Amino acid sequence: MNKKIGILGGSFDPIHMGHLNIAESAYREFALDEVWFIPAGHSPNKNEGEMTPATARVDMTELAIAPYACFKLSRIEVEAEGTSYTYRTLTRLKEQYPDTQFYFIMGADSLDYFDQWRHPEIICQKAIVLAAVRDDMDIACIEAKIAAIQTLFPAEIYPVHGGRTEVSSTQLRKMLRAGENPPMLPDAVFRYIRERHLYGC
Repeated sequence: MNKKIGILGGSFDPIHMGHLNIAESAYREFALDEVWFIPAGHSPNKNEGEMTPATARVDMTELAIAPYACFKLSRIEVEAEGTSYTYRTLTRLKEQYPDTQFYFIMGADSLDYFDQWRHPEIICQKAIVLAAVRDDMDIACIEAKIAAIQTLFPAEIYPVHGGRTEVSSTQLRKMLRAGENPPMLPDAVFRYIRERHLYGC
């Protein structure tokens, strides 16, 4: 039987419980074998000069997922040259693991502009898309957005109903710079941040 692997990418700057909760919900709701966390390399949507170095983001991700046997770290983007577009990452993963069924996990709010991503049709060719739904979202509206995307190109897209936590890395960075102890940070990640004086700590 082919493995079912979830893919959760992000800058993880820093990684927080919201990321872990989404991954855990996708893992449970879709009976995945594993979820692979992929810290962003050269992101097309971020100013890299303002990002924490990749080595630290990888370390924080590794610390955060360590208690979860079903979560794995992939360095495929931070070790790659060029811009880290999702379609490129999934294409490379499918070439390396042709018998694996990949599930790309993203926030359901991204459905609004998913058709504007770089080659969304390739993303949907290489993976089933799982959209994490927040509690304040109307599921009928989400289903309508999914149906609209499916009129543009073949796509398997399903909502993930649990685990979406209202927290952002931007919000946590502001709290850290203000000297606050932010919620939703795994203890090991918070200790790492304090020891290395990241985010102005």
